[in-house]
Amino acid sequence: MDLDDREILWYKAAMLWLFRIIPVLFLYTGMVIYTGFRFFAFGRFLRPSLKALIFWPLYGILAYHFVFLALFRLDRIKLLRLAGMYWLPFFVYLFSLILLLDLISCVLSQIRKKRRNPLQQNCTVRIMPAGAGAALVLTLIVLLYGSIHAQDIRTVRYELSIPGKTGMESFRIILVSDLHIGPTVGKAWTARIVDLINDASPDMVCIPGDIFESGLEGMVDQEEIAAELRRINAPLGVYACPGNHDTDRRTRSTGAIARFLAQTGIIFLQDEVAHLPGTGIFVAGRKDPRPIGLQDPRLSMEEFAASIDGTIRDSEIGNGPDKPLVILLDHQPLELGQAAEAGIDLVLCGHTHRGQFFPADFITRLMFRGYGGTNYGLWRKNNTQAVVTSGAGVWGPPVRIGTNSEIAVLDLWF
Repeated sequence: MDLDDREILWYKAAMLWLFRIIPVLFLYTGMVIYTGFRFFAFGRFLRPSLKALIFWPLYGILAYHFVFLALFRLDRIKLLRLAGMYWLPFFVYLFSLILLLDLISCVLSQIRKKRRNPLQQNCTVRIMPAGAGAALVLTLIVLLYGSIHAQDIRTVRYELSIPGKTGMESFRIILVSDLHIGPTVGKAWTARIVDLINDASPDMVCIPGDIFESGLEGMVDQEEIAAELRRINAPLGVYACPGNHDTDRRTRSTGAIARFLAQTGIIFLQDEVAHLPGTGIFVAGRKDPRPIGLQDPRLSMEEFAASIDGTIRDSEIGNGPDKPLVILLDHQPLELGQAAEAGIDLVLCGHTHRGQFFPADFITRLMFRGYGGTNYGLWRKNNTQAVVTSGAGVWGPPVRIGTNSEIAVLDLWF
């Protein structure tokens, strides 16, 4: 029996809830209860008259406030939106520190028992109520550091040797991804990114996706942002491809974003190829495989590689003595192996944020290695090289812990 599009969407939504959302909610609820008991003890330590009937409802509202923000669209209020974004890293670090203190207490308790009576092997977890308070203070310090550090945009450099290409001697590309321009990354943050780009004197700038946080929604200073993006100084142009956040959720398209970028001079490539005038360089930009709120299939790597080859053959470079250089912008580093098999010279990606904050960096590292690629840095296979950047902006909580906001300077030597 054939299913229509609506039935397919319902089926996908049911599978998402059954295998992803519900298990995560169960795990989160267990963490909330565990942490709650520790803080109730801390509350009784500070105020012995504290009642459970007062503590637990208030704590429950705090723990699940992000649900109310989403249901009633309270995230439109800036202060509440910031509180919702900070909650994830706050709770992760708070829970981890309390758990660590409990484990330390458990080990020390076991050591003491063995010294007193070797026959006693049961471990009694005894943690001082003030330990929850210490965990809270440490968590706030870590988040304060992460908030300041996220806005410190670094410049990283790569030197890539690409023999026998284009007839040029050298070429400089600025790779800048995941700006997430929107409620958090506004005019001032964008201006710092543009200043760093211009200070590096690039020949070309590449933006492999997630230029915006959620389409153009939430960007209150559109004219100022457009003016900042127009300041990018790259003689051979600025090229971008869409990321999973670069969709207009109301129209379920990328049309509004494409029109906005056209006003800034940024060339927006969606399964398209562009030739840099006067060079043997071709830039190809892929659609994202999983755009949020949008069903927009993209060409397979084989189909897109054939399209690139056709564009090269139809150009004057195709019959010239110099071999062209193909640069592929692909937001998510999911198909680096396929790009190598297709003979792409250089692949530029973002998306991973390198995890953005510890310990998510370990998760993204394992995840993208599982796809045969990398979550950060330089990757090589056959004659293909790829660079994955951690991004110049932030998604969700405006913090970076264990990773950097960055732009990447790529010096290509032929």
